[in-house]
Amino acid sequence: MIHNYSMHANKSLYWDTSDNEALYLKNIKEPKRYKQLSNLGFLDTQIHYKYNSHGFRTDEFDDSVEVVCFGCSFTMGTGIHAEDTWPSQFEHKTGLKTANLGLAGSSNDTVFRLAGHYLHLLKPKYAIWVQTDMSRIEILEDSPSISLNILPTDMHNPYAKDEFIKTWFSVDSNQQLQLQKNTLAFQMLCSLENIIPIIIPRNEVPFLDYSRDLMHPGRLSYEKLAETMVDRCT
Repeated sequence: MIHNYSMHANKSLYWDTSDNEALYLKNIKEPKRYKQLSNLGFLDTQIHYKYNSHGFRTDEFDDSVEVVCFGCSFTMGTGIHAEDTWPSQFEHKTGLKTANLGLAGSSNDTVFRLAGHYLHLLKPKYAIWVQTDMSRIEILEDSPSISLNILPTDMHNPYAKDEFIKTWFSVDSNQQLQLQKNTLAFQMLCSLENIIPIIIPRNEVPFLDYSRDLMHPGRLSYEKLAETMVDRCT
């Protein structure tokens, strides 16, 4: 199924999106950020982004998966080790086989599409979704197959200059309605497959520490989030 990380299928990287080498080298030249990265344990430390055959930062999965996780970089784990993402920590705490279908930079539109495909295919017990910013929209092209997630600040994307898109972004009600529709649709998809949905709004994600890019939450933040998920499942 096409998505914004499909090109990474079966690949391994050491940098990804905002967790890039240029930013890291810039940060270590600034004393305060150097100290922050040192305290967080990110100095001269490699982070491995290994993607499975579906293009997700998770092990290969099949219908033995008990939990499927959806979201953006906060789920995929930009800037942290794979074992420190909240899906991995949730799996460690519960013993439930968990698949991380988070994609950095993706929208809630993308989550609906992925859920429509993978929930029917995998039929897990739980589907957990950490919602992303509602000010994102997904655009698809069929020939060739492309998935583009557009942010209102993305002026380099030609789609962002489209008059309809600019109007859509300029009215908060459009974004709120889109989030509501995706939320209800996700819940319905879970209901049709007898899956228990757990939905966490973006503003409920704890921010106790930082990842290597000093922009995303870190290991302790995701540990707290994983504990919230465990509580919701019991």
